[in-house]
Amino acid sequence: MGKKNIAFIIYSLDSGGAERVVATLANALSLYYNVTIVTLVKGESIYPLNNSVKILYCMDTIPTKINAIISLKNNCRLYSSLKSILRKQSIELTLSFMTTSNVLAILASKSIGIPCIISERSNPYVYTHNIIWNQLIKWSFSKSNYLVVQSQLVKDYYKTLMPSNKIVILPNPLSNELVKLKDRSIERKNIILNVGRLDENKAQDLLIKAFSNLPNDDWELFFVGDGPLLATYSTLVHQLGVSEKIKFIGKTNDVSIYYNQSKIFAFTSKSEGFPNALIEAMFFEMPCISTDCPSGPSELIVDGLNGYLVPVNDQIALERQLLKLMKDSDLCKTFGNNALKTASMYEASYVVNQWKHLIDDAI
Repeated sequence: MGKKNIAFIIYSLDSGGAERVVATLANALSLYYNVTIVTLVKGESIYPLNNSVKILYCMDTIPTKINAIISLKNNCRLYSSLKSILRKQSIELTLSFMTTSNVLAILASKSIGIPCIISERSNPYVYTHNIIWNQLIKWSFSKSNYLVVQSQLVKDYYKTLMPSNKIVILPNPLSNELVKLKDRSIERKNIILNVGRLDENKAQDLLIKAFSNLPNDDWELFFVGDGPLLATYSTLVHQLGVSEKIKFIGKTNDVSIYYNQSKIFAFTSKSEGFPNALIEAMFFEMPCISTDCPSGPSELIVDGLNGYLVPVNDQIALERQLLKLMKDSDLCKTFGNNALKTASMYEASYVVNQWKHLIDDAI
């Protein structure tokens, strides 16, 4: 019997946590299935993909500044295009990531009679939708074969929309490609690292302010990632007089460079689903400090054992714990060793097997 044809559906393959997960899963699952990735908008993958993984897209571009009528037309076009692709490629099961893709994937999959597994990556208590989308989510999600989430908190939310046995908690897998790039021979420098989108939810301004208050003569703060608040944060850095100490790296195809050479990882989010960057930093044996937001970090960090948890928006607590690590290299090493033990549970082979079980059950 030949391999089954499965398709991942996601908005794009640009940088981001969900995008990295899709690339990791697509590569691993291509051993067992014929894998296609269908993006809603055209674009190249920032993450490496096996040659056997096919990439298709629904539309060249999707306008961002639109009214309700144009939005409806765009979604109708996306649905029609997605349905056509699934038919032409003889897809036998879809796996979709993020809300818009999930709704479209369910509609397109069910219209041609194939199973659909969806995955929500964000915290629904924080990221809300308008009335129309809420009704679409409520109506469509229950028609999926499985909904994959990353925490019990998020599962509890969706239990009001669909049966509990159809909601599965699966962690994000570490990228095999990233794991291979870990290099213990690289000497770590006095760098505090943050990886993520520069936006209001990630709240990197808290880290900038905290760092500027600390004795940082021989320390630097690096931000890897891009986002709408880059200009705002650049201005803040200048105003605080720490321009020589803080660097905005932007997007990168190889974040391992910074995981390998930095001494401390700091995460200041107001909310999280499952923080990929945090588990990656832990795998690279970095002592981590994170805000204790409603879900995510507290499922990875045991305060005082493999890192520190501080209250959301608490700059003083963040400064206090950062200073402890900046002054104590032995503590950094202990936290780093313990962090690796935690992160090892998220290696791709373990997580992929759980996804394969879901796929085989649904297909």
